[in-house]
Parts: sequence; C-alpha cells; structure tokens
Amino acid sequence: MGARAARLGLVLSCGAIVACKKPPPPAPPAQVVRVATVQARSVPLIKEWLASVDGFTTAQIQPQVTGYIREVNYREGTMVEAEQLLFTLDRRPFIAALDKARGDHESAVAQLDKARQDVRRYIPLVAQNALSREQLDNARAAVLQGEGNVQSTRGALAAAKINLAWTEVRSPIAGLVGLAQTRVGTLVSPSQVLTVVSSLDPMRASFNVSQQEYLQYSDALSHPNAPRYAAQRYFELILVNGLVYPQRANEVIVNRQIDPTTGTLLVQALFPNPGHVLRPGLFGKVRIHAGVSHDVPVVPERAVTELQGQYQVAVVDEQQRVQLRTVKVGAPTDHAYVVESGLRPGERVIVEGQQNILPGAKVSASEIQPGERRNVSGHDAEPDGGAD
Repeated sequence: MGARAARLGLVLSCGAIVACKKPPPPAPPAQVVRVATVQARSVPLIKEWLASVDGFTTAQIQPQVTGYIREVNYREGTMVEAEQLLFTLDRRPFIAALDKARGDHESAVAQLDKARQDVRRYIPLVAQNALSREQLDNARAAVLQGEGNVQSTRGALAAAKINLAWTEVRSPIAGLVGLAQTRVGTLVSPSQVLTVVSSLDPMRASFNVSQQEYLQYSDALSHPNAPRYAAQRYFELILVNGLVYPQRANEVIVNRQIDPTTGTLLVQALFPNPGHVLRPGLFGKVRIHAGVSHDVPVVPERAVTELQGQYQVAVVDEQQRVQLRTVKVGAPTDHAYVVESGLRPGERVIVEGQQNILPGAKVSASEIQPGERRNVSGHDAEPDGGAD
C-alpha cells in the first residue's frame, strides 16, 4: 500500500507540473502599414533661408553738438525729405561762441595789418641807419605771428559757424522717420541717437548661406541678375504669415567673403516696396528658384516627421522590418519633399500607420497605388470615372 501510494503521488505531482506549463502566447500580428516607393523625378530647385528685412539705407540721427532740445520739428512715423529739419537745439550758447570767434578773428586781422605797416615803415629807416635791423626783424616776425593768428582764428570762426548750423538736426536721407527717442528740454550729446530714418524702396532682405549651400547654388548666387536666367532664376520673399510677397527681387548683392566666425556668406536681395508694405525689422524667408534638378529622390509629405529640427522617415526593408532614418530634405513641392540625402530611389517609406512603430519591428506592408481614393498627399481623390 505504501509503495502504491508513493507512485500515485509521484504521478499526480508530475501531472501538476505538466499542467502548470502553459503554451507560449502566439506572436502578435505584424502591424499593417501603407508604403510608397521613393521616386526619382525632375523637380524645381528651390531653397529657403531665414531673412531679416531692413531699409536700403538706414541713418541714425545723432546731434553733432551738445545742447538742450528746443523743438521736435517733424511728425513721427511719417516720410521725410532729405535735409528736412527734425530737431532744433538751443542756439544761444553757439551764437555767443560765434560772436567771440568773429571778434577774435577781427582782432587778429587788425594786429596783422599793423605788423605789416610797421615793416613797410621800418625798411627805409633801416636803409638810412635811423633804425636798427633788429627792430625790422622783430616787425617781420610779428607779421608771421599775425598771419598764424589770423589763420587760427579763421578756423575757430568757421568751427563756430558749423556748430551753430548743427543746432538744426536734419535728415541726411529721404525716408520713413521713427519715433523721437528724446523730448523737448532734454540735454543731448553727439553719442545719443535722436531717431532713425530708413529709405523704404527698395528693401534689403539679408540672409546667410552656408559654405555648402553656396557651393551648391554658387552659379545662381554669383550671377543672380544675368538676363539669360531671368525666367529660370528668381528670388521671392515669404512673409511671416506664410504669404508670398508679390514683388520679386530685382537685384541681389553677395558679400565679398565668407565670415570666418560663422562659416556663412551674407547675401542681400533687394525687393521693390512701392506701397511701403515692408518695414524694417520684419522677418521672413527668402526663397530662391534656381532652375530644375533632375533625377532626385522625392517622398510624400506624409512620410516625413520632424522632431527638434531633424527630419525622419520610416523605411521598410526587404525583411519587412522598420528602420527609422534621418534624412535631409529640401523645400516641399506638390505635397512632397525633395530628399537631399539619406534615401535612395526605390526604397519604401511608410506613409500610413507609422505611429508608435519601433525600429526593428516587423510590419505587413502594402503599396499605395496612384489610383486609390486616398492619395499620399492626404487629400481625397475622385474615384475612377468621376462622381455619380
């Protein structure tokens, strides 16, 4: 009985162990995704750069002398003409200085005239031995000294006249004048900016291109205004609201050298501004149309995701596994991106279902066909044959 019980217990224990071993769960099904094949196409060669807008000429209005503001002679925020009076300083100290300089000059002239008369009177007296030659030499030295005093006082008189004229602060250019940065009664000095005037037509849109970009677009940037390229090459300005400014650049200025501290080249595109819509300080983008690039990889816009300034696509390899790949893209065109590096024509990228997919995951991929109702740009296409 004891042996049989022991065997029975062993069998039950083995059965319990077998019962505790559950079969492994089935592998989750591969996630279904839609893919598109990277195509090689001829696309417009377009590039954008961040740009800041400023007047063609900008003048900081600063006084040339120290004094108190007596009048603000212009209407702030309006157009002014060249040499238009903007500010008037207190003239009284400068009128007094001018009167003193004029008196000093007249005194010096009188002293010079007397010294010359002395020389003319002493010459015959010295010939008659009625006067010593030393006195004649002293008279001639007085003439030279008098000429120097006249020259010095003439310069002081001219400076006093200039200082008096500088009490009227005028605009050196025609343009839009800003708000006054000082008011009546304020003591100002030559280091102080009173206001700023900018000419508004044309406007400069300044942007920096890297050395690599310059080498890529060197012909277009170095010869942007060549007449033979007028139809293929042009610059346009994209405003901060996303609208394209209606006027194209009529001239492009390329700086002489690469900035050694940043490795970039400064370029300025001049845009006509007849309605004065553009104002200094605006930000936007300058877009260059530099012709057509042939046989470049193009991916649907929906296949590209941006994270912290980097662009990624999910690529499905031949083993149906996902690879996340960082790519460099150009400007979007026709709901697609031109891929400058990171992809080759013929590779497959996920355009639907890429959310929450981890690198290395196996997927079930089906190709999106051009005739499908939902195309890769995310817009509904009409079914074949048109609507009923």
